[in-house]
Amino acid sequence: MAKSVLLPFCKPIFATIQETAAVGLAINGHPTAYNGILNQCVSLGCSRKFLRGLTSSPIVYIPLLNISAFEFIDKFSNTGRFGVSNYRDDVKRMLDEGYYVLFTNVDDFYVPGKSWYGVRHMPHDGIICGYDDNDDTFSIASYDSNWVFNLFRTPQSCFVEGANACYENKQYGEITAYKIKPNTTVKLDMDMILKKLKRHLECTVETIPLDRGHVVEGAVVYDLLAMYIDKLKDESIPPDKMDWRAFRPVWEHKCAMLDRIKAIEAEKGWDSKLSLSYVPLVSQANYIRGMYAMYHKNRKVELLDQIRKSLIELRQRECDILQDLVRKMEGAS
Repeated sequence: MAKSVLLPFCKPIFATIQETAAVGLAINGHPTAYNGILNQCVSLGCSRKFLRGLTSSPIVYIPLLNISAFEFIDKFSNTGRFGVSNYRDDVKRMLDEGYYVLFTNVDDFYVPGKSWYGVRHMPHDGIICGYDDNDDTFSIASYDSNWVFNLFRTPQSCFVEGANACYENKQYGEITAYKIKPNTTVKLDMDMILKKLKRHLECTVETIPLDRGHVVEGAVVYDLLAMYIDKLKDESIPPDKMDWRAFRPVWEHKCAMLDRIKAIEAEKGWDSKLSLSYVPLVSQANYIRGMYAMYHKNRKVELLDQIRKSLIELRQRECDILQDLVRKMEGAS
């Protein structure tokens, strides 16, 4: 029988893009690595380019949520700049040694199972979790043809064809092997969390100039998203150009913040008052995400008004709870 390898797969909370999902696959099942996310991925980020008409997307993200941001993740990359003829063998060697493989710039058009397979040419990324030489397939974790983050098999030859297509167009990518370093232990860093929470709360629409730079981080992101909704409403951003995943990172951020508050309460021996008050915010963020998906489908303008109102309420409720958390952390130090 030919050789096959399949590394553990989970559906990570952070799956807006493959790069954030890659972190979730790396830390899945590890007893303490999630503390790394709780320590440093505290805020929200957003591009300002859409305000100036340079893009139609706000590009919302969670800062520092990528495999390069964590010292406890071992990684190395092979660039496609000088050819991709060895990609197939290199990927298999990486998987043989227990490394997941994050790839960039492989054309979806040629890769069965990927989002744009057979529809449009799209240099895209994904995570290879395994291979099977019995049927010459790779197991790829990515957004599939139904736009669901999932694990599916695709022919190895088609993956190589997609990589070659991008190489011929000078769209050079990389394959990056990564996994948790052995003997990794990550503790909650209260000082780092407190510093980042305070910075998140300080960055508001009153303190951050919106006419300079490309990105902002902090509570100001909610105001930018409200401006984005305004642009959808007046159609200065056409509905067919809307970013359909814009609000998933907001929900992901709430899920992680709830985990962060719970972890702090456990570490400090506090009661669960703050985390219990935060629980409804996770549901509210998911509700906003659902309304946005409904608008994407039916274009009912009244949904935009509901989204905007709920978004501003979410910002205020979160800031109130996090300010209480900061005061309590400072009082305990």
